[in-house]
Amino acid sequence: MEITSEADVAALNFQGSPSFIAAGQDLFPSVAGPGISCRVYQTDQGLSGLPSVESLRAALRGLAGFDLTGVEA
Repeated sequence: MEITSEADVAALNFQGSPSFIAAGQDLFPSVAGPGISCRVYQTDQGLSGLPSVESLRAALRGLAGFDLTGVEA
């Protein structure tokens, strides 16, 4: 989905890019206010522009009914 305006940000409670949304849920909820901005993720190596593969897998496993069978890194 493309976010192009502050109205989109408010309507979707957009927390920055990149965001990882599955089943209508932000996989990494943020306490920051919504906005058009870059997003950072905490990893074992410090802050990064992307979550680690393991963090992403763990977040997906936490969704009810989400099946990672056969998914490889």
